[in-house]
Amino acid sequence: MTATLAASALDRVAHSVAARAADLDEQRSDVRIDLADLGRAGLLDLELCDIVRVVDEVSVQSLAVGFSTWAHHMTIRYLRAASEGEFGEQIGALAAAERIGVTAMAAGLKQVAGLGQVPVTGAADGADLVISGPIRWASNVFPDALIVLPVRVGERTLVVTVDAGADGVTVNPAPSLTALGATASTSLQLDRVRVSPHQVLAPNLDAFVAGIRPAFLLLQTAFCAGVTRAAVASATQAHTGPLARFGAELDDAVTRATDVRSRLYRWAADPDGATIAQLIRLRLDAAGLAVDVTRLELSLTGGAGYTLGSATNRRFRETAFLPVQSPSEGQLRWELTRYE
Repeated sequence: MTATLAASALDRVAHSVAARAADLDEQRSDVRIDLADLGRAGLLDLELCDIVRVVDEVSVQSLAVGFSTWAHHMTIRYLRAASEGEFGEQIGALAAAERIGVTAMAAGLKQVAGLGQVPVTGAADGADLVISGPIRWASNVFPDALIVLPVRVGERTLVVTVDAGADGVTVNPAPSLTALGATASTSLQLDRVRVSPHQVLAPNLDAFVAGIRPAFLLLQTAFCAGVTRAAVASATQAHTGPLARFGAELDDAVTRATDVRSRLYRWAADPDGATIAQLIRLRLDAAGLAVDVTRLELSLTGGAGYTLGSATNRRFRETAFLPVQSPSEGQLRWELTRYE
């Protein structure tokens, strides 16, 4: 992965995302333009601490872009974590955003947590696998995207890649979503899709998830932290005049936000320094804080924040997604009971 983060390039892309945030929110555009900007700037294939900063910064301007950047980067990270095969060409295309990456691993994380089996199954056909089943939710599902997903084959669960345009892949029409329509989030159906040996990333789902999960949770925390930072700044600016009666709530939000960012960057620099329970708790704290702070921002800005098209209103709607973002709040709370 690229060793250093170009701060000036990130600042330029963040300004571009800010200028496009309303168009994304109203689905006059989609996140491919922003991912392409990040790719040209060399900001998609970075070490963990640096990509955390990228996701954090762009999420200040648009949670939709931060969310899609997380999903895209995780696809790169999955390929780099592959136990077999050479994926340099595909990594290069993803790093430049010439292709878009789709992380369809939600069912795999649920299976590892003991919350149900992966619904996509496969069987050998010569050297290949033939796989079928639903992907109930995925994002960045654009034409020519590269999808990473788990597949149950007998007693084993593998991790494989599939092209969104492959024979047997049906992309269902995207539903109307609150604030995140630009992310091309939808469901898919696989019907006898052929997977060759070079498309197998890992032969063991549990081991694969153990390796990628810290980055997965830290980067989800990063997009929560970014939108929180924007909401805190807006709430602070609005806390004047006769409405300045939320000092305790605002102080609490600042304290909580500082704590979340401190843990996020400490563990992004040293992910081995945190337990899985600590990372789950951080992800829960970050999402809960984002929801709370955007609610506070709405209270302080009043009618202006309730107006469609305002940044306050967009953030309020964006963060409404966080409790159901996979792994959902319910799943994470349940998993914590296994550790605490």
